[in-house]
Amino acid sequence: MYVVIAGLSDVGKNLAELLAGQRNEVMIVDRDPAKCNEMAEGSDVMVITGDASQKSVLEEAGVRKAYAFVAAAGDDAENLMLCMIARELGAKTVISLVDDTEHEEAFKQAGVTFQVNLDMVAARHISRMISQPYVKDFMSCSGSEIIEIEIETGMKCIGRRISEMKSPNGIQVLVTQRGGRTLAIDEVLRPGDWLTLIVNRESEKKGAEFMDKWFAKG
Repeated sequence: MYVVIAGLSDVGKNLAELLAGQRNEVMIVDRDPAKCNEMAEGSDVMVITGDASQKSVLEEAGVRKAYAFVAAAGDDAENLMLCMIARELGAKTVISLVDDTEHEEAFKQAGVTFQVNLDMVAARHISRMISQPYVKDFMSCSGSEIIEIEIETGMKCIGRRISEMKSPNGIQVLVTQRGGRTLAIDEVLRPGDWLTLIVNRESEKKGAEFMDKWFAKG
């Protein structure tokens, strides 16, 4: 998978290293020669020193062939401009950091596929850790959340099948795994199993009640 990232912010740098560590091809574009040299010398990430707001620079970075373009530069105005240029050049998936939630609508109208507000992401994770400690990971998508849960001793779902748990509308178990192996969706659940669920935003309250009933301990 080939990914172009505009901006060697902390997020841009860490994302590039994570993707490269997963054997993806990553191209970083940044104006700062010192940051670019440090990145190029210390990782397998490809780097271009240049202004990503220039179409010629993004074309050199190969944004047309990229699986995804990520705007991780300065403020929202700059990231929005970069997204619009990447879209114009044919980027398939466009992702951007968004600092101010009031700007989200402008990013949607510009055709940005995914928007990431770091403060909101951190707040959601901390909230989950407090109220739903059984949730090991989650991802917010447009109109829904994908949630991963590890089944542990003491949960009411143990010894039951998914069909017995009768999930309400808007909540669906997508995958059940055991020891890295995907199980039939209606296997009896055991400690150590992992469930991946999708919860529609409109069913968020019902989803929380359903998960608390079957996955909360005590």
